[in-house]
Amino acid sequence: MNQIIDKLSEIETASSRILDAASTQKKQLDIQAENRIASYDKELEASTGKELDVLQETLSKQLEKELFELKGSADSILESMEHYYEENHNTLSAQIYEKIIRK
Repeated sequence: MNQIIDKLSEIETASSRILDAASTQKKQLDIQAENRIASYDKELEASTGKELDVLQETLSKQLEKELFELKGSADSILESMEHYYEENHNTLSAQIYEKIIRK
């Protein structure tokens, strides 16, 4: 009977050590997983940041180009209007004068 109790005690001690070792290994695996996740998050953040920088620079250049084109178009229209005014100043003045008098 003592042999059976001794064997059961040995089995319990061995199972306790196995459970302790499994618990320790689980903690180590959890730490490794957290480190991998943190590393992945850093890499993803850096990659996303670079892509955003590239996109922002591209959009900035595109916006600058469109703004330059709009300014050129506005300057052209303004010049055309000034030219029209210079050529038709007297006629326009007469038309405005006639509209004011008739009303």
